[in-house]
This record gives sequence, structure tokens and C-alpha cells, in this order.
Amino acid sequence: MPDHAKKGRPRKPAAKRNTRGKKAQPSGPKPRVWFMLFLVILIAGGFGYFLMYINGSAEEQSVVIEKVKPKKKTVAKNTPLPQAPQESWVYESLDKKEITVDLPDDDIKTVNRRYRLQCASFKALSQAEEMKAKMAFMGEEPNIKKVKGSKGTWYQVILGPYDNKRQAEKTRHKMQRANINTCEILYWT
Repeated sequence: MPDHAKKGRPRKPAAKRNTRGKKAQPSGPKPRVWFMLFLVILIAGGFGYFLMYINGSAEEQSVVIEKVKPKKKTVAKNTPLPQAPQESWVYESLDKKEITVDLPDDDIKTVNRRYRLQCASFKALSQAEEMKAKMAFMGEEPNIKKVKGSKGTWYQVILGPYDNKRQAEKTRHKMQRANINTCEILYWT
């Protein structure tokens, strides 16, 4: 049995050219090309003739340049200078000022708040331990917090506490560089 897959498609026979009865086509540019070339040369020549015709036909105008001499100011030689202004600002009085700012009680409480990073929450303790080990290799000291919720027991992987939000942000960016992108900054509770 012949293998048709190796053969490929059958070739079509080439179309035969009928050279009988056809006239030989002239070689060279078509008459339209000659007409366009003649038209371009005619327009360029006409423009050149126009430029030669208008050359020198413009009226010449004389240009007058006047020199302006600066006026000299006359100043009396014995005129006294005006007095320098007196300084009325006293810098020493600023040290004696006292500034008091009244903060509402809510603002005072938030100033002393501490922050934490919650990076993961797992149902299985083994997954939380694995995340804790990965973070420990980063030089951090994570903790695992067991939380009982409405859907069962969860194990949260937490970093912190941090005294300010800037420290928490710095650690979060460090975790993001290690492809741990799930860390959230929360208040320490």
C-alpha cells in the first residue's frame, strides 16, 4: 500500500502559454510617461522664466538709519544719600514664645498605637509553620496566633509589634521582595 503522507499533495500541471497569435509588446516607457515628463519640464521652465521676468522690477526704497544719542542725567555732586532703613525686627523675642497645640483625645490615642503585620492565615498548623520558617530565613521573627472564628480554628502568621507605621511598611516591602505579597498592616491588639 502506498504511503500518501510522505508524498504530499499531487502537483498540478503547469499552464501552457499560448504564444501564437500574440504580438510582441514594445519595450520601453509608455507614451503616458513621456507626456508626464514633458509636462514637468514645461512647468519648471515656465516658473524659471517667471522668476527672471520679475527680477529687478521691485521698487528700491532707501533705508534711513538714525543714531539716537543717550541723554545724560545731571546729578548734583554734593547731594547727600538717603538714610538706610532701620531694622524693626527683633530676633530675640522669638525664643521667648511658647506654642501650645490642643489635640483631641482621639489623636493622642492613635499616636501611641502599635502596628503588626498579618502575612497569612491558614486552616492547617503545618502550613502556618511552613510560612513561619520562610519568614525566619528572611531574618524576621514571626509568631503564630491561634484564632477561633465562626468557621473554625485559624492559624495567623504575624510579625510585630512595631512602634510606628513606617517600620511596619519597611518590613512589608522586605516581604514583598521575597514574594510574600499577602502582608497587611493592622493595629496591634
